[in-house]
Amino acid sequence: MGGKEPVMNRRHILRLAAAALALNLTATASAQSLPPGPIRMVVGFAAGGSTDAMARIIGEKLSQRLGRSVIVENNAGASGRLAAEQVKKAPADGLTILVGNIGMVVLAPVTFKNLSYDPLVDFEPVVRAADFQLAVAATKETGASDMAGFVQWLKQNPDNANIAVPLQASLSHLTGLRFAQASGAKAEMVIFRGMALAMQDLLAGRLSGAVATVADFSEQHRAGTMQVMAVSGTRRAPALPEVPTFTEAGLKGFESNGWNGYLLPKGTPQPVVELYNREITAIVASPETAQRYEQLGFIAPEPNTPAAFASAIKAGMDAWRPLVEAAGLQQ
Repeated sequence: MGGKEPVMNRRHILRLAAAALALNLTATASAQSLPPGPIRMVVGFAAGGSTDAMARIIGEKLSQRLGRSVIVENNAGASGRLAAEQVKKAPADGLTILVGNIGMVVLAPVTFKNLSYDPLVDFEPVVRAADFQLAVAATKETGASDMAGFVQWLKQNPDNANIAVPLQASLSHLTGLRFAQASGAKAEMVIFRGMALAMQDLLAGRLSGAVATVADFSEQHRAGTMQVMAVSGTRRAPALPEVPTFTEAGLKGFESNGWNGYLLPKGTPQPVVELYNREITAIVASPETAQRYEQLGFIAPEPNTPAAFASAIKAGMDAWRPLVEAAGLQQ
């Protein structure tokens, strides 16, 4: 008995090593369908932000799996729309990938009447690669300890019911409008150019609350300077497991999250689209990526095909368009 165990262990290790080698060889062989040269991931936001950090995590692992150089290129401006325009014009050879998010891929098309790109006409959706949750947070001045208490305070103090949101027509802004509708609170949305600017007024007590990503509020929530009342999605945020979802807090209609995903120029060969879908899905599913995601406030989505991602983009536009139009946010 004792003499056989090391042999079995060696055999098991050899099988695992062979399987890993086979996966790497498959990925390398698939990468041969790409033309020579480095792969560029174009990010529509400045270096150092969460979307940029996610792209670098994926890029590092993709480079290892494909045996190719992957360069993350930042083309910040117009909330990511400049990057989308750049990738739209790029050769459809698989060497230029757009790191898109729900704002530039879903919300911009229903907000800007003369947008220079159509995500379903000008791109090949590849994969939804990271989800992020939205949150409603209240300042200490409201004295609220849960969602019901915060909504009650907003209704009883209409002159001071002001909610900070980053950027007009952003996902946070639209979620704030949806929150006001669902709760019946007549709260005014106060637009800032970013949560860093809004936080100054929030911590000073000049605003009653805010809507932004979970990552924007985690530090303040733990410090007790603000309290997160609820998070979007169907499960609680890993970073704030004590905070209920909107559904648990009594408000329906907040089951979806924001997301980041990858798209290629229209006309990219389907084998290349499928290659990136397969490889990025494998990277996202790894425990190491899950750990790094949690640090950034991301959640790994369920594996999804290019067709499913395209359907989700269209469904998102159909869902948000009525609210954008009703709020008079179209430009």
